[in-house]
Amino acid sequence: MDKILIVEDDEVVRDYLSEILTALGYNPITAVDGDDGLKKFQKYDLSMVLTDIRMPIMDGLSMLKKMRYENPSIPIIVITGFPTVDSAVESLVAGADYYLVKPINVDDLKAKINKAFDKRKMFTNLILHKRINRILFFLIPIWILLGFLIARLIYF
Repeated sequence: MDKILIVEDDEVVRDYLSEILTALGYNPITAVDGDDGLKKFQKYDLSMVLTDIRMPIMDGLSMLKKMRYENPSIPIIVITGFPTVDSAVESLVAGADYYLVKPINVDDLKAKINKAFDKRKMFTNLILHKRINRILFFLIPIWILLGFLIARLIYF
């Protein structure tokens, strides 16, 4: 079961998101602010993060930047009750995969979660293909050299 971290200072919203995620079949883990969220991010093997922007102690964008530094592939969805173009751009530049506005529409949240997981799979596949290509890049000359040496032994 995928663990999704909810970082939200408003208890009502945090509980609401937790209930939604549980109903969707996920295992929600909650945090009350960015500092608590970062500690739980480092403690648990998470599949995704949902975070508010405006929180005490550490805001969501500062936390997001630290999480991105530690794990560039984890999907992060930013949620805010105070939407502005600047906050949306800043969130996406900082590394958020998606930006949602409160009150949360359940269908929109579900769609963004699915898209974020799809994006993560593509990222993981891209890294895998890059590694395979690097290995092949070094193996092909060795195979050519071995073929040349075997042909030389056989025909000369």
